[in-house]
Amino acid sequence: MANKFQSKGRRLFGVGIQGWIKGFFRGNAGVSMGVIFLIFLFLVFEAVRFFPDHHRELKLVRRTGQEYVDFLRREARGYQEISSYTNQAYFQELDARFGVQRGLVDGFEVLQGMIEDGAEPDIEALAEARDVSDPVALRAAEKRYWGRVGEIVDSAERSSVDSFGRLSTEESAWQSLLQAARRYDAVEEETPDIILAAEAGMESGMAEFRKAKAMISSAGSDLKNLRDRLVRIASATRKDAETNYSLGMRKKALLEGSGKLDGKAREEQVAEAEALKVLDQFPFEVRVQPIIDSHDEHQKAAEHLKEQLKKGIAALPTEFSSEASKRLVMKIREAEPAYLEALDQSLEEASEWTWNEEVNWSSSVSRFFLGKEWKTASGGWRQLYGFLPLFTGSVTISMIALCFALPFSIGAAIYVNQLSSRWERSFMKPAIEMIQAIPSIVLGFFGIMVLGNMLVEYSDSPWVSWLPGFPITERLNMLNAGMLLALMAIPTIFTLCEDALNNVPRSFSEASLALGASRFQTVQRVVVPAAISGILAAVLLGLGRIIGETMVVLLVAGNRIAMPDWGDGLGIITQPSHTMTGIIAQEMGEVSEGTLHYRALFLIGLVLFVISLLINLSAQKLTKRLGAHV
Repeated sequence: MANKFQSKGRRLFGVGIQGWIKGFFRGNAGVSMGVIFLIFLFLVFEAVRFFPDHHRELKLVRRTGQEYVDFLRREARGYQEISSYTNQAYFQELDARFGVQRGLVDGFEVLQGMIEDGAEPDIEALAEARDVSDPVALRAAEKRYWGRVGEIVDSAERSSVDSFGRLSTEESAWQSLLQAARRYDAVEEETPDIILAAEAGMESGMAEFRKAKAMISSAGSDLKNLRDRLVRIASATRKDAETNYSLGMRKKALLEGSGKLDGKAREEQVAEAEALKVLDQFPFEVRVQPIIDSHDEHQKAAEHLKEQLKKGIAALPTEFSSEASKRLVMKIREAEPAYLEALDQSLEEASEWTWNEEVNWSSSVSRFFLGKEWKTASGGWRQLYGFLPLFTGSVTISMIALCFALPFSIGAAIYVNQLSSRWERSFMKPAIEMIQAIPSIVLGFFGIMVLGNMLVEYSDSPWVSWLPGFPITERLNMLNAGMLLALMAIPTIFTLCEDALNNVPRSFSEASLALGASRFQTVQRVVVPAAISGILAAVLLGLGRIIGETMVVLLVAGNRIAMPDWGDGLGIITQPSHTMTGIIAQEMGEVSEGTLHYRALFLIGLVLFVISLLINLSAQKLTKRLGAHV
């Protein structure tokens, strides 16, 4: 065709048809590079402005005392976790040992409420009849009241009264409860003997456990009260400091703008600016002094917490009727040393804290990239932008996806390209590549409604319950997201791997077969090693496809912004998480342009852009270095 064009000598503006074709494709490549460069510049322009704003935020947090209060908040958070475990363990043991008694007490409270609500007019009439001592009216009122009580009790649904099924196998106890409710006098409000006996049994049987729980529950009261008081002081200081800063910026803008006005308009704007009461130096030292003075009180509250917590944990029982309670108490005992060590470290850091210590620029960078918390201004206390949980979630989910995708995609590519028959190839190749046509939102719904439920339902089966993290308690987790991303990555890796295998010269395999090697040996020792660079490049490109996916992880990963519990080992794969792409999709539509939160999301976008770019460049470098053509 090129010769035909040349022979006719067709030219436009002095350029031949071949020149126009070359220019068209070269121009497309240039446009693509230009678009990528503009996207990169846009991300950089918004992202780099995060650090100056973040640095100012960190300075404000320190000068207003919020940084010191955070020590108390972390200490109280760790204590509350232990206290929560204690309460859970107590009620699990209570149910295991006194489930029937608790069912009677709770069931009677439900029936009592139903009677007092449903028979309210009859209760009032009965009380009035008893006050006036009219036998006839009293008998009529009693008849109406007891009749109404009987109707209410008889119509009560068992699932509503005994919602936890504690009396489901105790028919006699259930009938005794109904009988006690039918005899309940709502005017006298006397608790039936059967309920009093059940309460007494639980009281005596759980006395030691309850005493230990009470010690643990009261251990942190002083610390929590101090924390709440200092939170109010620091919050008020910050609010006033931000107001003063905003007024100063407004005054500066008014004065600068007045220079462009003339006459009376200028005088009015200058007067408006001068009317704004702005402090040249906000009195941080005076406002933060109550927080500084609370250091000794903080030390005493922490010492009281440690003393009571140790006593309470030591008093917890060692023998249990409930396995769940036993596991929780073991978890409490294991958490105690780590918490006490963290408490001592927090107290030491708090003792060295000063409100006017300079905040380095490097702190902004390190606290973003190494920070473990992500809390926006909507939380009501302070903004925390820690990138590490999001990065960890993305990497962990990507590794899970690769673990599932690589065996299937590479194995399928080798089989289809080298070992399958013609009719198998004509069916398997389109079927695998068709997966790419499934919208990611559909896969997300599948993960929520089907795969997640299946993982939870079958994870307690004996043949898988021994696996780390099993049985699974939450259907939205990293394993669910990783399996779906693996399904999305398989077509990409499969297609690229097959192209790499196709590029291996046929003479290699023919020579191997001629020397007496089997088909499988030829594939294993000749074809795959020759195509290894293309296969590795396919894996890297598949990783880029996985790490950039948004919708599936947003719907299925669980969206919990926290570092995995590394103590669970490989069991972390069943924990919920969040990702870099998910946080951008979830929060970008809710932030105001130009805010610190807005620029933090752009910074994450820039990091994600760089990671994807590096993965693609690595794939190309790998292909060139090993001399393969994908």
